[in-house]
Amino acid sequence: MTSYSSKCIPALVVLALLCTTARAQLILNRQVTASNGGSGVVNAIRLQYTIGESVVTPVTDGRLLLTQGFQQPEELPALPPGANPVRNYIIFPNPAITNAKVQFDLLRNATVTIQVLNPAGQTLYHQFLEMGAGKTTVLLPVNHFAAGIYTVVLKVNASIYFEKLIVQ
Repeated sequence: MTSYSSKCIPALVVLALLCTTARAQLILNRQVTASNGGSGVVNAIRLQYTIGESVVTPVTDGRLLLTQGFQQPEELPALPPGANPVRNYIIFPNPAITNAKVQFDLLRNATVTIQVLNPAGQTLYHQFLEMGAGKTTVLLPVNHFAAGIYTVVLKVNASIYFEKLIVQ
C-alpha cells in the first residue's frame, strides 16, 4: 500500500499542476516618477533623463505584485481637447541674483517659448524649444538684468502662462 500511494501522490500533483487554469499575460504601461530630471539637445539629438529616487508604479491583483523596472514612460494618456498641457509651473529661486530656473511638467510633446519681459513689455530674453512630455527645468540667466520685477511668459502650443520674477 505504501508503494502504491508513493507512486500516486506525485502523479496526482503533476495532474493538479497541469489542470490549473492559465491566465492571459497582463500588459503593463510603464510609468516612473523621479524626484528631478531634465533634457537637452546635443548634435541635434534630444536627450532626456531623470535623477533621484525613482518610484515605480506596481500592478497587483492582490496575490501577485508586478513592477516594471526603471524605465521612462512609453505612452501617455491622451489629453481631452482644451485641457491644460502644463502642470506645476514654478520659477525658483525667486528673488534671483544670477540664475533662475523655470520648472514645469509637460503632459504631451509641445513647442515651448520662454520670454522675459520688463515692466514696459519689452522682451529681454527669448528661448524657443521643442520638448517632450515630462518634467523640465530650464536655466534662465538673469545676472545681466537690472534689479526689478519682470514677467516670465511661458507659451506652450496655444496656451500662455505668466509668472512674476524678482531680480536683485
